[in-house]
Amino acid sequence: MRVLRAQTNRISLASHAGENKIVGVKIVALLLCTAALLFPAERDGNFIIRFEPTAVLQTNAPIPFQINVTSDLRKPLLLAKVTLHIEMAGHKYAKAYTAPSVGPSVYVAKPVFPVPGDWDVQVEVRQNDQVSSRTIQYNVPEKPQVQ
Repeated sequence: MRVLRAQTNRISLASHAGENKIVGVKIVALLLCTAALLFPAERDGNFIIRFEPTAVLQTNAPIPFQINVTSDLRKPLLLAKVTLHIEMAGHKYAKAYTAPSVGPSVYVAKPVFPVPGDWDVQVEVRQNDQVSSRTIQYNVPEKPQVQ
């Protein structure tokens, strides 16, 4: 009789441990679902991004870049977060610049290129849960080119 009770208690404890694991897994699954709702995944915005420097490229001076952004339907994109990133090959001298709005669908960032050479200039545009980016390579001379 005692042996039967001991085995029954062991089975009872084992089933409680199993139930606790199931409850723990359910709680983790619920937390992951909640996080997915609070932080929705980014999706491609298909924004049209055009940008270029509005001054002669050179080192150690702020160079304004005008950035024009529209929706994929060519409608003005208002209240977007626009960031211009610069970096050389090998992620050297990487830096990000915020581009404030200066008009409907027009943003301006003023990066400073610390050294001459080939630079990747990337513009990233975010609005709500949508994001788009475009990268263009520019060669920045040490001294401005006279034209």
